[in-house]
Amino acid sequence: MAKKITVLGATGNIGTALVHHLLGQGHQVTAVARPSARLDALQQAGATTKAGDAHDAAFLTDALRGADAAFLMIPPSPTVPDVLAHMQQIGEAIAQAVRDAGVRHVVHLSSIGAEQPTGTGPVVGLHHQEARLNAIEGLAVAHLRPAYFMENLLANVGMVQHMGIIGSATRPDVAFPMVATRDIAAKAAELLSGPALEGHTVHYLLGPRDYSMAEATAILGRAIGRPELPYVPFPYADARQGMVGAGLSENMADLYIEMTQHINEEKSMTKGPRTAETTTPTTLEEFAQTVFAPAFEGAAAGAPATA
Repeated sequence: MAKKITVLGATGNIGTALVHHLLGQGHQVTAVARPSARLDALQQAGATTKAGDAHDAAFLTDALRGADAAFLMIPPSPTVPDVLAHMQQIGEAIAQAVRDAGVRHVVHLSSIGAEQPTGTGPVVGLHHQEARLNAIEGLAVAHLRPAYFMENLLANVGMVQHMGIIGSATRPDVAFPMVATRDIAAKAAELLSGPALEGHTVHYLLGPRDYSMAEATAILGRAIGRPELPYVPFPYADARQGMVGAGLSENMADLYIEMTQHINEEKSMTKGPRTAETTTPTTLEEFAQTVFAPAFEGAAAGAPATA
């Protein structure tokens, strides 16, 4: 049965794939994001579009009103001076809009590690958003807790081009789950288009297996014809300086370093309940061939890589 489904963050990697999944299943989709060519493309694909600011509870209420179900997310804002305060403002606007619009079934994009109240960098903001949504009376919510996005590795394209390495502050040997955003979108579509949601549920999405950064670098290197591509671990201070130099706010860089320390200490960001249900199909080898290598080749030809 066709549903009316609203998708926040519709122009991101997950949101765009999700909108196309739902349209292909015959649902009426309202795609919500800031104005952009990507939002226009979703309208051309058959979605109703609403362009506006996620801080605006009245705008979000209008976008959610009448929906049978909704996909909720706090859009990333890595350049703001106080990331967690920014996430709180948007999170509260989303929660207010859900209440005012009377939506009863939502899928929320959270993260692995969101069960922890501190120590996980920007994921702390999602810990609070899970609690915010759980507190809405009568709301059935499925929290998606995906692991590290494979798409995050696209940030290394320029480093490979100009320095001949992949590097970060993450230990080379610590293995952790990595998931393709296409698989997150597929799970969200399954939950939104399936039977009515009930209660508060958590769904981990952990990719096919765990990978270390040394192993990930070898896989990416083979895909771009550089099988000897090295992984170089950076000191935290150097990694922070690099992130700020790339345009992140100092606060965002600090939060990413905190999250990296959590991974290096093999805490909750590296551990999820590995079951058949939480294991997703796209391998890093497939991602390297179908996403990373084309982005690298495009960058080499002068086109910017997109995360």
